[in-house]
Amino acid sequence: MRMAVILISSLFLCASAFAAEDAADLANRAKFEKECAAQIAPGGPCADVVKGGGGRRGCVAKPENLDKATPACKAVIEEWQAMQKK
Repeated sequence: MRMAVILISSLFLCASAFAAEDAADLANRAKFEKECAAQIAPGGPCADVVKGGGGRRGCVAKPENLDKATPACKAVIEEWQAMQKK
């Protein structure tokens, strides 16, 4: 019985941790859409990358593309990279 209680409580803790990560990722994605719009707009270096899964953020994070980004866009990418390392 104790094991069941411990298992259930650990599952709740894991679920809340995943929810926090999802919220942080959604917030970062919204900032990315706003601050890095020039990079992902038609004619930009990452315009042809499919939306979703971090592909566009990964494209903008490449050194050759990040050099062309605004300081606000660079900050969003750095935040995203820090989230990936956790």
